[in-house]
Amino acid sequence: MPTVFGLAIVVTTVMLLIPSYAVPKAFDFYDKAQHCLVFTALTVMGMVAFPLRLKAVCLGICVYGGVMEVLQSLLTKTRHGDIVDWVADIIGIVLGFSVYWVLIKFRKNAFNKIATE
Repeated sequence: MPTVFGLAIVVTTVMLLIPSYAVPKAFDFYDKAQHCLVFTALTVMGMVAFPLRLKAVCLGICVYGGVMEVLQSLLTKTRHGDIVDWVADIIGIVLGFSVYWVLIKFRKNAFNKIATE
């Protein structure tokens, strides 16, 4: 699973840094939802890949999101860094942690039920 997580990071990096010719809006809900969903998925994949390092995964993905916003401003002419995008990334990380936690609890409960039957 670490390989899949690494590949997801590479694909996300490329997608965040390729030129974008869409006209930026003051607040584009669709863009923020995309950020949130991508970072939710990255967080779940990272936690599955590294279950003993959950805090490090969350912190690392949070830093990664911030760095990507800075790099969008520095390396591209058609994109710009946006603090609100980073906030959407962080919300995605929190959602990803929540999804992972629910899945783990569900899995433990399922195994406990099987063991007691």
